[in-house]
Amino acid sequence: MIKKIIWVLVSLSILVIATSAEKVTVVDSTGRSVDVEAPVQRVVSLGTGVAEYLFALDGGKCLVGRDSYSHFPPALENVDVAGKSSYAPDLELIMQLDPDLVIADTMLSDDDLKELEDAGIPVMIESLIDPTKDIEVMKRLNSLVGNETRAKELIEFIQKYQDLIQERTADLKADEKPKVFFEWAGKDYYTVSQGNPSDTLICLAGGNNIAKDLGNSTHTYPTVSPEWVLDMDPDVIIQQRSSDKPFTDDELTKLRDAILSRPELQDVMAIKNGRTYLISGEIRYGLRSVISELYMAKWFHPDIFADLDPEAVHKEMVKEFYGIELEGAYAYPSSP
Repeated sequence: MIKKIIWVLVSLSILVIATSAEKVTVVDSTGRSVDVEAPVQRVVSLGTGVAEYLFALDGGKCLVGRDSYSHFPPALENVDVAGKSSYAPDLELIMQLDPDLVIADTMLSDDDLKELEDAGIPVMIESLIDPTKDIEVMKRLNSLVGNETRAKELIEFIQKYQDLIQERTADLKADEKPKVFFEWAGKDYYTVSQGNPSDTLICLAGGNNIAKDLGNSTHTYPTVSPEWVLDMDPDVIIQQRSSDKPFTDDELTKLRDAILSRPELQDVMAIKNGRTYLISGEIRYGLRSVISELYMAKWFHPDIFADLDPEAVHKEMVKEFYGIELEGAYAYPSSP
């Protein structure tokens, strides 16, 4: 009799779960309409920054697969790697994981998209790399995950600091915005132009990217010469470095010293005045891109943002939405 009651209760719970799901149609960032049973229970995330966001929403409960570049929070290491990136998904493993939804970015090929959809797996094309559109992407993703309260708290946290920066920089004149040279991923003189997310962050933080006009819509990573940088004479130099684990202050100090000691740049104002900074690629995308924006705003306009402590905001965010203490260094020096 007891076994029968238990069986009935289990059956009813399964029925409740099954009937509580409903088909939702969402339009992804490419304009495609995607039908998904929501709330989703099993998600493979291949899109930049998406795994980190989903983990903040539900502690990783819905994530069954991720891209190889997603390392934060550390608990993501327990989630199966379902492909190096959207460009190189492990389709066989994804099929085995049996997801309700795959979230990829625009690097997913048409052939891979077709194979997944032919297998009956809905695919959304989304990535959290554009600071001006991240909130929109987060809202779309949350419509499928269904944690409205958590999403509202997270979006309000991000929006608060984005709005703060915009309010304080809105009236800056052109000559009050420092000239910025952004060097990508430690490759000397490999920079970013207009349309690149890093260029967008520089602009939002009240800076002027000296390389903004060098690229085009399909190539936003131009390489320049030391002579060009010397001629442009930037006020600020920022170099992004990436790693699958947090940096130490010592590591970032050495990397910064290597830039400061380049003989060909000794007459550049950013070198002369010590306004040369390192930032981790781990906070360049997704929900933590606002931390990058805060650091840049502080570096560009130390007087306007004298009361702002980006590291403290970062620690607060990580504690609030991941329940862990922030470890390692993500920017150096953290203050001007």
